[in-house]
Amino acid sequence: MGFALFPVRSARTFRAASLLLAFIAMGGMGCDRGEAIDNIAPETHLAVKSIERFGADRLNSKVSMSWYGTDVDGYVTGYELSLDGTTWKHSTKQDSVFLFSIPAGSDTADITLYVRAIDNQGQRDESPASLVFPLKNAPPVAEVDQASQSLGTALGVLTYRWTATDPDGNETIAGAEIRMNNGTWYTIDPKQPMLTFVLEPDAGGGMGATASLFYGNAVQPAFTGLDGLQESGGNIFQVRLTDIAGATSEVDSALEVTLLRPTSDLLVISGQTASVTSSYQGWLNALTLSYDLLDLNANSGEARPYYWNPTFKHILSQYDRVLAVTNSDNALDPVTGATQPLLAHMAQALQAFTTQGGKLMTSTAFGPNTDFTPYIGAFPMDGIVTSSGQVRLVPDSALVPQVSGNYPDLHPSSIVIGISPLVASADADVFYRAQLTKLSGWQGDNLVAVRRKYLGNPAHINEVFFSVELHRVASSSQAMEDLLEQILVYDFAW
Repeated sequence: MGFALFPVRSARTFRAASLLLAFIAMGGMGCDRGEAIDNIAPETHLAVKSIERFGADRLNSKVSMSWYGTDVDGYVTGYELSLDGTTWKHSTKQDSVFLFSIPAGSDTADITLYVRAIDNQGQRDESPASLVFPLKNAPPVAEVDQASQSLGTALGVLTYRWTATDPDGNETIAGAEIRMNNGTWYTIDPKQPMLTFVLEPDAGGGMGATASLFYGNAVQPAFTGLDGLQESGGNIFQVRLTDIAGATSEVDSALEVTLLRPTSDLLVISGQTASVTSSYQGWLNALTLSYDLLDLNANSGEARPYYWNPTFKHILSQYDRVLAVTNSDNALDPVTGATQPLLAHMAQALQAFTTQGGKLMTSTAFGPNTDFTPYIGAFPMDGIVTSSGQVRLVPDSALVPQVSGNYPDLHPSSIVIGISPLVASADADVFYRAQLTKLSGWQGDNLVAVRRKYLGNPAHINEVFFSVELHRVASSSQAMEDLLEQILVYDFAW
């Protein structure tokens, strides 16, 4: 078997001879003109010819499909698609993802898709390609993130994160509803994954506890007067979804939380050990002061807000006065991954609290490698004094007030090391200085407490900040009681 190759010149000669013979056979120059041939309509083809699925094997309502067209005497310029063979929508694409609607009240449907090609002369395929999609609607899924929810006992604020998904595509989610316990179902925006409930003031008259609902970090509530909450009792948050076919998800529930109503306008926040917390409780109880306690270290930190914003901000908003006592130990923020002292985690919310007129007394300590970025601006300080050498307080020394009033000297009962004198902010007033013992060439100021006035009004002191843990200079319980009373009761009485 073989074949021959002809030189190009010989082939041209052969074609010329053939054309001449054809010309002669047609009668030379006097032949008749041929008739025009009608345009041939294009053909349309789907990537899939048929779908055979039944029962649980039916497709969900989100389907991908592709198609193409052919034209023997031209080319395809576009396509038209229809679900009824009557109403058509133009497209230049050759594939798409379809989100079909299953009639409300039904969980199955057979949807026919028609596609017809259009050629360069505007002619349409007279026999469109079609395909029947056997669909089965899948209900949406609502899920509460129990790992990040409020736990144990909560002071008037509950925060939940939840997710909304649908196997047919999240675009098919039509709505969401929430409730507390067996209360009323409330319709919310299904695209709001973080919800915070803030207990509203008791309206009296046996109306029961109600709450305001906040989306995300919003400062204004999306809803007020939500019912179903149990004051001083167990509370379970529930959520459910509906989709465009009317299918409803199973109800998902959070873990039970006991919700306490604030009992005072004074909140004591402790990030200290149990013994130090107990000392503060003893001093405050001796003054017969009413207060609520938020112990951030009790029960392995169970009361720590998972979300410092918004949960902690809303907790503070329920109070007029705050006493915050912390140490320099680091704690992890599970949301941001930041590891820093508790006061640094609280700083942003505390700044918002004092900016709005809240009154804050703080006692803390700083470690040797403290990052002061969260503190500057939030508190009346620009940093601490740094120097080589050492500085300490000895038992016959004291923290001495620099202002008039019933402010006692504060003495340690033993040597105190790790003192961190302050660099005051421009708007801060000197409050206490320490009688320091300086060793090995230590140099610097001895300022250990400052105050700040609200909007510069000398009658409105709203921030007092100690860079010394006050329990370490509390050799006299009476002195501590006098200090706390003067600041919390008298200085903050405006």
